[in-house]
Amino acid sequence: MKEKQRLFILALDGTPFSLLNRLMDEGVMPNLRELVKTATFRELHSVQPPLSSVAWASFMTGGKPAQHGISGFVEREPRTMDWFVPKADRLKLPTVFQILSDRGKRVFSMNVPLTYPPFKVNGILISGFLNKDIGKGTYPPAVGAFLKAKGYVVDADIEMAKRDLQSFFNELWDVLEKRIEMMWHFYEQEAWDLFMTHIMETDRLHHIFWKYFAHDLPPFAEQFRRFYGRIDALIGKVQQKLSDDMALLMLSDHGFTELKYEVYLNRWLAENGYLYFEQVPPKSLKDLHAFSKAYSLYPGRIFIHLKGREKFGSVNSGVEYERLCQELSGKLLKLRDPQNKPVIKEVRRGYELYGIPPEAGNQMFTDPLRLGIVPDLLALPYKGYDLKGVLWHDRLFDRKVFSGTHTFVDAFVLGKGISIPDSVEAIPDIFKVIQSYFGIGKS
Repeated sequence: MKEKQRLFILALDGTPFSLLNRLMDEGVMPNLRELVKTATFRELHSVQPPLSSVAWASFMTGGKPAQHGISGFVEREPRTMDWFVPKADRLKLPTVFQILSDRGKRVFSMNVPLTYPPFKVNGILISGFLNKDIGKGTYPPAVGAFLKAKGYVVDADIEMAKRDLQSFFNELWDVLEKRIEMMWHFYEQEAWDLFMTHIMETDRLHHIFWKYFAHDLPPFAEQFRRFYGRIDALIGKVQQKLSDDMALLMLSDHGFTELKYEVYLNRWLAENGYLYFEQVPPKSLKDLHAFSKAYSLYPGRIFIHLKGREKFGSVNSGVEYERLCQELSGKLLKLRDPQNKPVIKEVRRGYELYGIPPEAGNQMFTDPLRLGIVPDLLALPYKGYDLKGVLWHDRLFDRKVFSGTHTFVDAFVLGKGISIPDSVEAIPDIFKVIQSYFGIGKS
């Protein structure tokens, strides 16, 4: 391991490469513009599906979903049809924070998704957005009590946006300011080997206010720019505070684009005769009728109601299974929105995208890990369509308070003082970048 190598990581959740370039061109982010003159700065891809919990799990472990065990915000246990929110205790690979801790490095992690419940590190870990009570979300526990007393908030209340957009923007700003304040408090305590802060507020900003910025609509277009002006001021201060032996790594986990429609795939499956319920509206997956052929979880993950895997499965493995997968794929590719535009760009087999070799594809029926998380099909939409997994919705297409949605492409990575090889294309590759910086072989 190299001596005296230290690294500062600033993560901007859901911040597109293209957006940063536009804001630099507009003069909103002068500090970033100066920084990129002496840094590596380029586009990064996410993972499939491009969700924060999945992508940051890949960042922390270097694995794809089938390897690290996280493939969405909601998972199901097919043998019981219980569903649950997967958290850090379900990670199947060690994180970069644990690997460095085991090598005696001092580690600080603030607000990174998939770090709740908190795990032991050689330093401080402050959990991210799957935890609502910061008092229970830190290692060591005393840090949580301190943050709670200081008014630190894990995440802004997205429900507020449904009631009052200005109040929600104000809360976003306040949450960001408190996070930055507490970040510097801990940064000044010691010479950390790895110091990472994750900003979730950029993702929340984009979900609610993207259309205002995209179409330059008052009053939130300028407030959107003002928010990124504050991010730029943070970037400037980071550069001022970093010592000569501390490299800088910045990145996002996925891109963003304007939302065209929310698409409720379980509604589509029901309308096309593939999904039935014991009661309407269903309360959970346990209300699936035995006649059901398929069901969906967010985003675009489709599971065949398979005999021997699902509790009351109706589809036989082998020819019937393969025929159904082909049938669903073909019909989904024909799905059109209310403007007669295609919705689904591609339908892939789950094992192809989740890190399972094709020759091992059949193992997903017997391997307990893969049994739970690998979808039979993954529908990949065109930009702007958000494939929802709600079991029951009264329409196939809808729009609500969200005006922005995730993209697989258009994330970013920036490095100064740390090598980012041309082979780095997607967020799982950043794990190896950090390993190489600290001189750690493959774990």
